[in-house]
Amino acid sequence: MIRAVFFDFGGVIARLDRDEIRRLETKFGLPEGAVLKALYGTPEWREVEVGRIPEDGWLRAVGEKLDEFAGRPIPAIRDEWASIWRSLDKDVVELAERLKGPYVVGLISNSTLRLEKELIEPNGLSHLFDLVVNSARVGVAKPDPRIYRLAARRAGVEPRGCLHIDDLPANVDGARAAGFQAIHYAGNFSALVNELRRLQVSW
Repeated sequence: MIRAVFFDFGGVIARLDRDEIRRLETKFGLPEGAVLKALYGTPEWREVEVGRIPEDGWLRAVGEKLDEFAGRPIPAIRDEWASIWRSLDKDVVELAERLKGPYVVGLISNSTLRLEKELIEPNGLSHLFDLVVNSARVGVAKPDPRIYRLAARRAGVEPRGCLHIDDLPANVDGARAAGFQAIHYAGNFSALVNELRRLQVSW
């Protein structure tokens, strides 16, 4: 029986706003795909998401990569790039709100130390989660099974009583390897509801 439901942040709770990405790329004269490559395609990202380097090191690498793509310094973009994750999947947010109480509701996210202050709080989501497991704070990232087991311990629930919902198949596989039930969410909310009902999660 499922007793705890964990959500991913980017791609599940929050949608990647591709229109906003294109707006930024157009505004700052960047080639298509530059924003995501700069944010998540560098070695520094893999280090900062598990807390191995200071966040400033990652931010510096992002800025340098964006400047490289633009062919000139574009420091103003640093104040705007967090906006790409500020479009919520309202159906999923409402689902999490309904599940909270009957279930422990948590977040497992590969992120930086900015997750809480720049994404969860500005989106008005602080009330939503009983616990937040941020990879940068715990030193291990999805799909490593250890992060899911840690989340289960913090929830006080055995892994077999936990469910994780993620948009990346590798992270779904990692959750299952940890003993969780897991659902791949590709944006089809009706399919998500059907999977939850199959697992006898009710609200």
